[in-house]
Amino acid sequence: MSSILILDTIVLTISEIGPISLVENGKAAGNGMRRSSKNPASTIREFLNSRNFKPGDRIPTQAELSTILSVSVRSLREGLNILVRQGMLAPRGRAGTFVASPKEHSVVEPIKWYFEANEVNEVDLITARAILEAAIVKEVCTRRTTKDLLLLQHWVEAQSEKGIPAEQEIEYDKKFHLQLIGSAHNKVFEIVGNVILLQFELLYRRNLYPDQDIIRVRDHQQILDAVFERDAPQACRMTETHIMRSLKLRAPEVPGGKAAPGVG
Repeated sequence: MSSILILDTIVLTISEIGPISLVENGKAAGNGMRRSSKNPASTIREFLNSRNFKPGDRIPTQAELSTILSVSVRSLREGLNILVRQGMLAPRGRAGTFVASPKEHSVVEPIKWYFEANEVNEVDLITARAILEAAIVKEVCTRRTTKDLLLLQHWVEAQSEKGIPAEQEIEYDKKFHLQLIGSAHNKVFEIVGNVILLQFELLYRRNLYPDQDIIRVRDHQQILDAVFERDAPQACRMTETHIMRSLKLRAPEVPGGKAAPGVG
């Protein structure tokens, strides 16, 4: 499966579960909603989407929703609580419950929890990130601006400083990649980027974050140079190579007694 096809699939998935597009509140009612066999959260979300509620709109009361959706109040509350935890709804006491403004963490945090709860292995994380980020970089070469280049150079130089704490170096590394993805100027890519860059935190927690900062900085500069030249093939190859180095973290020593290099 090509990297573009995989990226398109994830973009489609996030567009389907992501920020709900929401209109005039309560008019929503009516008797047009059939009882759904889906879980309560999905039923409520489907109802809100079908009635075009927007961020800031107050949704119908629990009693009203229970009648509209033919769902018990108990099940309805469970569904509302799920949507609140997902960041889609915001309760405001006696004022009611309102549609929340979409936040990136609404998508990222549940996926982060899924990665951790299921102990997704680092090989899968790194491979997925390499494929997706390389595909995004192709778009970066077309859409990047002079400001983007300056910001990327800033993070390369910050990461090059000697004597910075490991935590700071990791943060600079992450900032470089987030800026790289952001240079595509596509909001969906930014969400995808935040998801795939969860790899940083997970590898660090598992004591697998590589410490070859010189190689990492060199790679970043080469990626930046290719993006500057709008050389998409080279930028994509360099991005994928850079990320896939991490798979050599546990590789056996190569001839000469030196371990294979790894970067983040």
